[in-house]
Amino acid sequence: MNKKSIITLFKESLKNKNTYIPNLLTASRLVGAFVIPGLFLSGNIPGAIIATAAFASTDFFDGKIARKYNGYSEFGRILDPIVDKVFAIVPAIAILPNMPLLTLNIGAEAAIAYINSKSYTTNGNPKSSFLGKFKTFCLFPTIGLAYLSTALNIPEVNILANAFSIGTFAVQGAVAKDYHKKAKEANNKTVELAQANGENIEEEKEKQKTEEVQYTQEKEKKQTQNTTIPASQQIASTQEQLPDQWQDIDIDAIVDQMPELIEAPIEEPKPKVLIRKRNNTNRSDE
Repeated sequence: MNKKSIITLFKESLKNKNTYIPNLLTASRLVGAFVIPGLFLSGNIPGAIIATAAFASTDFFDGKIARKYNGYSEFGRILDPIVDKVFAIVPAIAILPNMPLLTLNIGAEAAIAYINSKSYTTNGNPKSSFLGKFKTFCLFPTIGLAYLSTALNIPEVNILANAFSIGTFAVQGAVAKDYHKKAKEANNKTVELAQANGENIEEEKEKQKTEEVQYTQEKEKKQTQNTTIPASQQIASTQEQLPDQWQDIDIDAIVDQMPELIEAPIEEPKPKVLIRKRNNTNRSDE
């Protein structure tokens, strides 16, 4: 199966202006994945929390706008899960020293990304599910709570953040299992289809070979029959194709006489003798 490159898909999406806003909203989360850790590391914890909420909300609006204004594109379909993975993993890595439990979420998200990428390379059509969207809905607040827990350092908030992390990890596990099952089913269908196509091609080749052999045998049979038919029968069959006024001709008699006609001697024409008459009248007068 031929795969189009991301650049080719991007160029195709540019032909539809309705895809611009949804794709820009999706791409903004890619920027946010690096803005949020920057704000956190610079000490601006409230800014990091606000940025997390703002960029996470784009995951809701990009799909809604694309559906409403017919802004769907294959480029956007592939870009959205990639951006979601980056947006989840990069900020989580930045806060990992303060909340080690996020290691589970990072590992699970990496596993889901691997399953989706493998599914894309095998059958080219990995599809998201409601469970996957619910996982993303849980993952973004989990990261936000992790930043809030680090900023406030309140036990109750820390417990809530850890609870969200464990709960999200459970959802991630269910999503990974579901995606793996769907990818396996799609791969099996692809293999079965390829095998069916291969069998059809082999059957077609065998059919062509059989037809060629039959045609050769019939051709040789006709040639053999033509060489064994007597000349008189061939002439008779030819005579049947002649016009009605010619069919009364005795072809067999002509054939029988042909050797005699060929062997008959050819008589040479006798030389003509010119006789000159004498004028008796003149002679008597003398």
